[in-house]
Amino acid sequence: MKKIGVLTSGGDAPGMNAAIYGLVEEAETQGVEVVGFIDGYEGLIDGKAKALTPANVKPHIGIGGTFLGTARSERFKDSAVQQQVAERINEELDGLVVIGGDGSYQGALKLSELGVHTIAIPATIDNDISRTELTLGFKTAVRNVVETVDIMMQSAASHHHIYGIEVMGRRAGDLAEWTGKALAADGIISKTEDFSVSQVREAIEMSFAAGKSYQLFIIAEGAMSAAEFKRHIENETVYGIHDFVLGHIQRGGNPVAEDRMLGFDFGKEAFNRLSAGDTGLCLAVEAGEVVAQSIEDHRAFEDRRHLS
Repeated sequence: MKKIGVLTSGGDAPGMNAAIYGLVEEAETQGVEVVGFIDGYEGLIDGKAKALTPANVKPHIGIGGTFLGTARSERFKDSAVQQQVAERINEELDGLVVIGGDGSYQGALKLSELGVHTIAIPATIDNDISRTELTLGFKTAVRNVVETVDIMMQSAASHHHIYGIEVMGRRAGDLAEWTGKALAADGIISKTEDFSVSQVREAIEMSFAAGKSYQLFIIAEGAMSAAEFKRHIENETVYGIHDFVLGHIQRGGNPVAEDRMLGFDFGKEAFNRLSAGDTGLCLAVEAGEVVAQSIEDHRAFEDRRHLS
């Protein structure tokens, strides 16, 4: 193996840069060149890439997002484009590492089926890749939500407000569950069936009775919107709701140590798998260890652990 490529695709996730560094550092020890494609599959199509070394990647380890850029590519969905890309990669490279979420996995699987040695690394703040305990960026997103809501609730307590705060998670409620517990929320709505007006009313009344000066409900966007929560509660109870969508603040910020360390481990293992001649694999965390699984097993992308 002489030369490999790497790209980041889909939504950005803190820890992506650390994964790139883990890959590049391991490659250097084996004398293998690495190129990074700019803006995900778009850069792969256009052949836009830059040479990567530990020296030029290391400064980005502690920075969120991805220094290679990312995009959701409509062009790559064309089978003719996929074939052309695969042929060029096989001429120029000995393998490709794809870092991203479920859409990125589908592209990696297609390239593998077309003969490209491909390994995928799970990176999404939603933690919505099946069969892995953790994805890159999730722990940082938890930190972001908890710290932001902690600040908001200091003001909420002063005014005795009731908040319904919407967090990311279209297909998995992990972010809502983790942050809701950490914030001691009065209610967590991580999936549609978690919502009940009577239960929300009861939670508010119990919180008032206990002397709490604010009330907080954390809502996964895939379960319902904060605006929907507000409408239902205000229409069917006497309580007013402050609805709030945290948005992209959940994606940003310097990655926490856990995401950096996991990124290093994912990157190193991805290189070792390519070096062994493996393809069509995605990495995962099982019982706290990095393992490899078949991307083919992730075809059922809608089968989520918490929203199934």
